[in-house]
Amino acid sequence: MLSVSSVRSAKGAAGYFAADNYYTAGEAETSGEWFGKGAAALGLEGKVYQDRFEALLGGRLPDGTQVGTPDRHRAGVDLTFSLPKSWSLLALVGGDRRILDAYKEAVKDTLRWAESRAAETRMEVKGKERVVATGNLVAALFEHDTSRAQDPQAHLHAVIANVTQGPDGKWRALHNEKLWSLNTLLNSIAMTGFRERVEALGYEIGDRTQHGNFEAAGIGRNLVMAFSTRRQQILDKVAEMGSRTPETFAAATLMTRPSKAPAVDRTALYEAWRESAKDAGLDLAPMIAAADARRQAVPTGWTKLAHAIGSVAERASTVIDALRERLGLAPADPYLPRASGRMGPAQVAAAHAVASALRHLEQREAAFLKTDIYKAALDTGLPVRIEAVERRVDTLTRAGQLIEGRRTEMITTAQALETERRMLGEVDAGRGKGAAYAPVNTAVDRLTETAKARSGIILNTGQSAAGAMILASPDRIVAIQGVAGAGKSSVLAPAAEIVSASGHEVLGLAVQNTLVQMLQRETGITSMTVARFLKSHDKLLGTAPDPGALAEARRTLGGAAILVDEASMLSNPEQLKLVRLANLIGVGRMAFVGDARQLGAVDAGKPFSVMQQAGAPTAQMSQNLRARGDAIKVSAAAAQIGAVDRAMEALAPFTIEAPGRGSAEAADRWLALAPDERSRTAIYASGRRLRGEVNKAVQAGLIARGEIGPGSIELTVLERVSLTDEELRRSQSYEVGMIVEISRPQVSQRLPRARATVEKADHRTGTVTLRLSGGRERILRPEKLRIRDGESPLQLYDPKTLTLHEKDRIRWTANDHQRGLFNADQATVVAIDARRVEVRTSQGQTVSLPRGDPMLQRLDLAYALNAHMAQGLTSDRGIAVMETRDTRLVNQQTFLVTVTRLRDALTLVVDRAGQLERQLLRNPGGKTSALETSGELRGVRNSTATKTSGPTPPEKMLDPDQGRSKPFELGI
Repeated sequence: MLSVSSVRSAKGAAGYFAADNYYTAGEAETSGEWFGKGAAALGLEGKVYQDRFEALLGGRLPDGTQVGTPDRHRAGVDLTFSLPKSWSLLALVGGDRRILDAYKEAVKDTLRWAESRAAETRMEVKGKERVVATGNLVAALFEHDTSRAQDPQAHLHAVIANVTQGPDGKWRALHNEKLWSLNTLLNSIAMTGFRERVEALGYEIGDRTQHGNFEAAGIGRNLVMAFSTRRQQILDKVAEMGSRTPETFAAATLMTRPSKAPAVDRTALYEAWRESAKDAGLDLAPMIAAADARRQAVPTGWTKLAHAIGSVAERASTVIDALRERLGLAPADPYLPRASGRMGPAQVAAAHAVASALRHLEQREAAFLKTDIYKAALDTGLPVRIEAVERRVDTLTRAGQLIEGRRTEMITTAQALETERRMLGEVDAGRGKGAAYAPVNTAVDRLTETAKARSGIILNTGQSAAGAMILASPDRIVAIQGVAGAGKSSVLAPAAEIVSASGHEVLGLAVQNTLVQMLQRETGITSMTVARFLKSHDKLLGTAPDPGALAEARRTLGGAAILVDEASMLSNPEQLKLVRLANLIGVGRMAFVGDARQLGAVDAGKPFSVMQQAGAPTAQMSQNLRARGDAIKVSAAAAQIGAVDRAMEALAPFTIEAPGRGSAEAADRWLALAPDERSRTAIYASGRRLRGEVNKAVQAGLIARGEIGPGSIELTVLERVSLTDEELRRSQSYEVGMIVEISRPQVSQRLPRARATVEKADHRTGTVTLRLSGGRERILRPEKLRIRDGESPLQLYDPKTLTLHEKDRIRWTANDHQRGLFNADQATVVAIDARRVEVRTSQGQTVSLPRGDPMLQRLDLAYALNAHMAQGLTSDRGIAVMETRDTRLVNQQTFLVTVTRLRDALTLVVDRAGQLERQLLRNPGGKTSALETSGELRGVRNSTATKTSGPTPPEKMLDPDQGRSKPFELGI
């Protein structure tokens, strides 16, 4: 694996990197070696002398030139490449040092690639400061052989000095953002190069894990763990934290990190390792001898590719067919070459790896970085190197299957572009075909009267415009863009009443059951999930709609008003299907209601934003009626327009820095409130790890106060593992102990609809052994899974232990419609006894769950929520805990959702406020769009926008009282 860290001190680093290796003490002053074009340009070659290395880390070049200010110059970056444990054992304990040489050469190749792609600096170009490529690095490489716990752990430090030579010949500080961002890709590149070399030595590849890592065949996990004191420390901490996310592992690594022990007598240390291997029954000599025997017969070409995918036959055509099946790719897949038979095995492997990578990436995003394709392709485990992957991506770009962004480094696909074009085409097809549920000249008056009669509310200008759009727009498909807290329910309820009075149906849709229940409760509109609606009309979505189903749909929904709530959470495929159905059935209005800046879908696209940008008929609701406290008003308005600095400034008096104990601080503050205050105060966490920590801390505090209990029950609950279809087809996604839920029988694999446990995952053969209820075993071949209409036949879960107490607050993680239990909805534990657990739902219904009830596996504590759970909810007050190490989870979008949930006040608990603000500024979050990436959206907008339908951007003002929408032009 590869870890990246800053070198904090030039003086301390030079001695540490030079001395802490397996050279003798006398060589410590001249250990390591220089690397990079920048080093060569400075005349630095061969061994690294400590004094010169220290000077360079301080910014002093060999000729005496100083780069940057001496007391402020950052020393550099340490890229630490670590061999997987089994290879360290073979090299260090078994004595096959050729493995170390193979890894070092692979790392050097990786650094050359990084040097050519990621070496950058800031310099003035035509009067403006820009980031420019330099193509050179100054690095020193040091080989180390022990972990912090003195276990055998071969690793290579590539210490990159903070200097690089610009295109103008001047030496400047290195702009290292790309080096940090590419860390997982660089590891994958190193491991593919290492694999090629180590197979040439005769070794066989064992289990593969994340980021291209793999172990040596023949050294099982138990033997590896016997030499992994450090790993066990981390795993113990992860188990204690109750979550297995990447963020949890990163946090556990930091929390358990000891100071590295001083160097010891290497002879004695190696002898101790050999004794430990003997005690563990690990005999490495036969494995090394077997590799030597195989060395002369290492497969090449088609044979090598066949072995990599577990194919017996080695003919080119047979291997290609087996490769497609292994990756779940259809022969006509547009990302595959038409004439594979004329390609060599390396080209075929690269083509299939890239096709699989694109299928994986495009499920979640409509556009992505080119380096994301490289990473996903290398991680398929096929014998392919980065250069072949790059060439294949270039080929697809020239062929028009991939489209590079015009003003960005993002790349999109022809299929994603076509999906968005078709969606906008359906919006245009509905122009002029909407129903008039009320005359244009009286729509607003009727809406105002109905709203006042229903609830005594006087609608503001934005609400009136939105209601008028629903009632009287000439267009069938429209958008209602409303900031969080804009009072959409106050509009939808009277509008629905008027539509119903005109003799037409009104149907509400939302992506989650909790949002469906909320929409129905707050507006009285009969509602269902988007998924259920689409499934009920799936006979209309094929190339030839079923005539009977179409006639029935037109009879029940022809002329109806369909209101889609929280529309930002729709994916491209979902919205395309909805607008197709709207036109096919002939509904009177399909209104998408939401805030384009709020959280998007799990899957690809942000169609609600795209349709507005393209000029779809749009009404604006820009006034936040929810916010009452001054700080909340300002921070919500600022976050809405991306003014993070102003939002943080408004929250500064209510921001608490608690490095390393944010979850405990948040829990303590909530527990200190009076019971009635707690009921009005929500806790929000930036991610799953923090949410779990806060839940655990709050529960412990309530137990200590005697406020929950006395009854309790220990449960094994299931935590969903979110994977793409491509990932589900790979055996590497399955770990021993995981739960597999098969929702659709796999007849060809003799797998019934059932819940099973993973007993074994053989990554070499690509098989997974499942144990069904009753003890029966079945073999699952993940590559043979057939995904229909984007619905996988199985889902993976991680089991975790949870102790539940009486009066605990819980949330459901699955649906049980019959009993009124909905995914993400909350409940309270009323009683626990020897036979049952009794809960009270959010609707006040009491449900008794017998011990062993499946829903007792589908719940979690709900004292804290994350942004995805919070969207659509409202609280008077809130405590939000955010930590900067959750780099992907802390972004402007999740921050916006958090601050807009509240009416009165927010207490923000952070590790470092300044760093959090900088991170938010760098990371807007949000989904991608194919049309935005290609630059085509601008042309679409210019050609389709009309005087009355163009969207108004959010008000760029921070006075919440001035936030008013431009009225929809219907004569009001």
